[in-house]
Amino acid sequence: MTPYFGNKALAMMLLLLTIVVVAMESIPYAFAARELSSGAGSYGEEAMKARHETWMAKHGRTYRDEAEKARRLEVFKANADFVDRSNADGGRKYRLATNQFADMTSDEFMAMHTGFKPLSSSGANKLPGFKYENYTLSENDQQAVDWRQRGAVTGVKNQGSCGCCWAFSAVAAVEGMNQIATRQLLSLSEQQLLDCSTNGGNNGCQGGNMDNAFQYIIDNGGITTEDSYPYTAVEGTCQSNSVQTAVTISGFQNVPAHETSLAMAVANQPVSVGIDASSQNFHMYSGGIMTADACGPTVKLDHAVTAIGYGTDDDGTPYWLLKNQWGVNWGIGGYMMLERGTKACGVAMQASYPIA
Repeated sequence: MTPYFGNKALAMMLLLLTIVVVAMESIPYAFAARELSSGAGSYGEEAMKARHETWMAKHGRTYRDEAEKARRLEVFKANADFVDRSNADGGRKYRLATNQFADMTSDEFMAMHTGFKPLSSSGANKLPGFKYENYTLSENDQQAVDWRQRGAVTGVKNQGSCGCCWAFSAVAAVEGMNQIATRQLLSLSEQQLLDCSTNGGNNGCQGGNMDNAFQYIIDNGGITTEDSYPYTAVEGTCQSNSVQTAVTISGFQNVPAHETSLAMAVANQPVSVGIDASSQNFHMYSGGIMTADACGPTVKLDHAVTAIGYGTDDDGTPYWLLKNQWGVNWGIGGYMMLERGTKACGVAMQASYPIA
């Protein structure tokens, strides 16, 4: 009888050992499946390569050699993982995407696609005061404003790899001001500002400031249309003497640096604003309301956009509606909703608007 029980005990031990081994081997697969379902850290090496290839085809991206492609793949992997982990967090009000910038490091991106220099302007036509200081918002304007619906916003543009966001922001504000005054929406020339507005520290693709751009428009006697002076994304020789002026402004004002004043100004016209766009969340933004905690840890104004409205989301979160110039494949067709009332990304720190 002893041999029988000995063999039976040994068999049971082998069976238990097999179960344990199988269970241990299954843990990594279960973990991987859980990661895959969450969307965070879910891509293996080959899957990530395939994802990168698909992304390259979508955005028409090519590289000079295999070494450059391998380096860009590593950057893409890091950005894709950041996007996936952020989107897997169900508590966020915004969404990210592996957009056209997903193979660029933050430093590369900032050097090529921003360009705001927060300089104070000493222009003679910077008017004192704030013309909307005593403005009372109507009941409708207290709820929401969207200058696109009022016909004062041109289509989303693209500054490309030129740090002249300041020119696009200034132009968008002048386009809006002119439409409100004349009921005629004209697309105006950023290239004219890029080539010709070299006063007060503006430096073409190396950065500038909207106040200095407004000052140039005043000094030049106006600005021409996009068709007359098209954008090339490269600074060139000023051609202002060979084009006809389309829109003039008489001056500009700065908005007091708080969001209540910014809302008063935006209720009356699109407004140029400086903003902190250094956060990776900003680069990869694709929708929802970007909250203050998603901005950089310390506010450093480095990009210029145009505040063209504001509103409140269904969950009660107030937001600014910002027009960017990184093309329609970024954000919500080129726009961003940024949390309002929390000083998010320094949105109200340096804002200004032209006066007809």
